[in-house]
Formats: sequence, structure tokens, C-alpha cells
Amino acid sequence: MPLYEPSNVANNILERAFRDGAAVSPMKLQKILYFTASEYGKATGKALFREEFEAWQYGPVLRSVYSEFRGYGGRPITDYAKDALGASYVVSEKDDPQLSSALERVWQVSKNRNAAELSRITHLKGSAWYDSWMADEDVIPYEKVKSDETYKDRLGV
Repeated sequence: MPLYEPSNVANNILERAFRDGAAVSPMKLQKILYFTASEYGKATGKALFREEFEAWQYGPVLRSVYSEFRGYGGRPITDYAKDALGASYVVSEKDDPQLSSALERVWQVSKNRNAAELSRITHLKGSAWYDSWMADEDVIPYEKVKSDETYKDRLGV
């Protein structure tokens, strides 16, 4: 299976948000992407994204997604990520049922939570973010994301 562009998977999440009328801020989107990447990695043994998460103060961040949506600040995102020509893309979930499953499981348990709560979950001691942050590492290695189990009970997946 190919590695995906983070903005395309972000659009899959935003598609759910717009459908369900759930507010998703840039920070909330980052945390949902992180949990989805971890769940996908557990299911497939493969990385989800072409980009690695970075350890930022408020949790794991995909820099390209940050750049795309930073203008929203803490407000809900109201439009899809676009490429340089203004087109928006989503990943075909029909072609990757494991991605669809990971997205849906994470979406169902996170859609009604706020960004701060999701951020606190990524900060749990022993999490991939926590270990990278405490070691002063800028990047969270894929293997750590995949093996992170700290969020499962608190998030409910």
C-alpha cells in the first residue's frame, strides 16, 4: 500500500466533520491524524504518511497539515486542504479498507472531544510524543507511533 499525503487523509477526516456537523480545529485535526496513523500502523505494520510526526509542545504535528490550516488558529476548519491548483483530494477508503476502519474508529471516539482533551491524551507518560519530547527529539519515529498504546483506554479505541 502506498504512503499517503497527510492533507488528503486530513480531507477524509474533514469530510466526516462536515457531514456530522462536528467542529475540528487544526490542533484537533492533528491529534486525530496521529491516532489514525497509530491505529493504521498496528493493523497493517506500515506507515500511513509520507511525512513523520514532529514533537511539538502541544503534541504530535504533521508540518504540512499545520502549514495548510494554521490560518484557522483555534477556530473550526471550514474548507478542505487544496493543492497548488486549488483542487482537493481524499483517499479512496474503498481501495484501503484498513484506512477506512482506522479513520472510522478514531472519528467515532474523538469527534465530540475538544483539541485540549485530545492533546492531553497524546501527552500521557510513555506515549510516543512524550518519549520523543523528553528526549528532545524533533521527530517521532514511525515505530514509536505504531507501538503507542497509551491513548487506547483514554480514547476508547
